[in-house]
Amino acid sequence: MKILWNRSIGDNKRYRKLKDNVEYTIIEDGADCYPWTETFIWWPTKSVMGTPLFWVKAYKRRVWIMWGTGFHMEPETQYATAFDLLAYNPKVLGQ
Repeated sequence: MKILWNRSIGDNKRYRKLKDNVEYTIIEDGADCYPWTETFIWWPTKSVMGTPLFWVKAYKRRVWIMWGTGFHMEPETQYATAFDLLAYNPKVLGQ
C-alpha cells in the first residue's frame, strides 16, 4: 500500500478508496461552513449523488468532514443540481 506524502489523511484515504469504508461525519453548521449557493461549474466534478457535472449551473456549499473518531477534520466543497438537493439526505445515504 503506497502512501502519498505531503497530503492530508483524507487525501490518502481517497487515494486508497477507503472513504466508503471509513466512518465520517459531515458538519454542515460549523465555522467556515456556507449554505448552498448557485454557481456555474467550469471544471468536471461530481455531485453529492455521484453524477458528473460539467459546464452547467449547479449549487455548491462548503462543509467540514470529520474522519473517524473526530481526530481529523477537513474542509470539502460539495456540488449538487436542483434535483440532487430535492433527493439529498445524508442520513439516508450513509454519509
